[in-house]
Parts: sequence; structure tokens; C-alpha cells
Amino acid sequence: MPKNNDSKVLVRLEGVSKKYQSGSNEIVALSGLDLEAREGEFLSLLGPSGCGKSTALNIMGGLLKASEGIITIAGEEMTKPRRDIGMMFQQAVMFPWRTTIENVLLPIEVFGLNKKDYVAKAEELLEMVGMTEFAKSYPWQLSGGMQQRAALCRVLIHHPKLLLLDEPFGALDEFTRETMNQELLRLQSHSGSTAVLVTHNISEAVFMSDRIAVMSARPGRLIGVIDVPFERPRKPELYGRPEFTKLVVQAREMLGLA
Repeated sequence: MPKNNDSKVLVRLEGVSKKYQSGSNEIVALSGLDLEAREGEFLSLLGPSGCGKSTALNIMGGLLKASEGIITIAGEEMTKPRRDIGMMFQQAVMFPWRTTIENVLLPIEVFGLNKKDYVAKAEELLEMVGMTEFAKSYPWQLSGGMQQRAALCRVLIHHPKLLLLDEPFGALDEFTRETMNQELLRLQSHSGSTAVLVTHNISEAVFMSDRIAVMSARPGRLIGVIDVPFERPRKPELYGRPEFTKLVVQAREMLGLA
């Protein structure tokens, strides 16, 4: 089912700007970005390469400090990385000396929690993504898609409220990418987490999202928000529906591509 538009806001960015110094030049990556993500929804940040999407995501995750503006998570101002945020990037970054399940359990060790309490959860997540028989395998024995499945399990192992996803399947082939997108939607719906995805793929944004935040070229600003009304679970047949094409055209027009 589509998410309720009255859902409580989990993440809010108000007037967020980010400036970098490059030699004697000042580069403005973001300028006055206002954005919100609601509890349980899937929000995509859509825009051209270099528009500040990843910068905005890293600010939400506490990995970068905004030059101006306020970021709040569940009503609390963001001042540093939080345990209830999970981040996933384009590269899986699996430690080669650890098995799949040991890589999945890594955040539990980092947070100083009792690993034994989370083994069953790790096994459940691996089963959900069809990786049970590879739990004892090492990264070099896995395909790129398998490694990203394991990375997805790793980011979900500690029940994060917020999933921040920076083109996590961008390096995979188209077939594997579509399969992984469906896995991500299924797991995100199962966990109830709020997800924010960075992408410059318009069709992917429409397929994945409850709402799409369309951003301008640098300096990144919010052009507008597209509501995506399709029911869940999403299936590949959606790509062929006229309503899907209409939203793709709307996004292209907002980006100046039509």
C-alpha cells in the first residue's frame, strides 16, 4: 500500500547549504535545501550527477557537517553519526578475511553489543535474500550481487530507523540491479525503516519511491516533489503502465530533459 501522507516526519532539512573551499575558489554544493522524509516511506533524491545528492545524504547521516541550516532526526538536531541510521554505498566494502555472516554482524561488534543476540537475526536476513548457503563463504567467493545482498543485510542488522542509500546497486548489471531493487523494497517494507535513495535514474526513482525529491544542478536545490501513488509490492510489470510513463515524463520535464 502507498504510505499515508500524514505520516510523522522522521528527517527534516531546513535551509541546508554546503560550501567547499577548492584553492581560492568556493564551491557551493547545496544551497538552501528544504527536505523531509516521513516515517516508513521510501524517498528518492533525483537529480543530475554533481547536484549534491550524495552531499545531502552524507549530511543526513552525520558524516558531513552542513555550512548552514538545521538537520533533525526524530525531532533531535543532528550533531554526529547515530546508531539508528544505516548507510549503504555503491561498493559493498566486505572485509575479505570475514565470512558473509561475520561481515553482516560487523556493526554489532562495532557498537559493542552482544553478537550472540544477533546471530539469529543475521541468519533470518540472509535467508530473506537467498544467501543462507553462502553464510560461511568469503567475499571472493561471491558475485557482486551477492556481496550487495550481504551488505544490505549488514545495514539492517541493528534495526535502523533510517536507511541512507547512495546508489547501492549502481555498479551492478541491469538485470541484477532490478532484482536487488525489489529485494530492497521488500526488506525496507518488512523492517519499517524510512529509506532515502540517491539516484540519477528516473525510472528507478519512480519504481522505488513513495515520493521523489527532484533536485537542480549544482548548487543543489529542491525543484519539487513528485508523489508516486502505486500500490506495494511493486512488480516489474509496472514499468509498462501508462501511469508509470507519465511520472517519468513529469520528472524529465522538471529536470529540463523533455
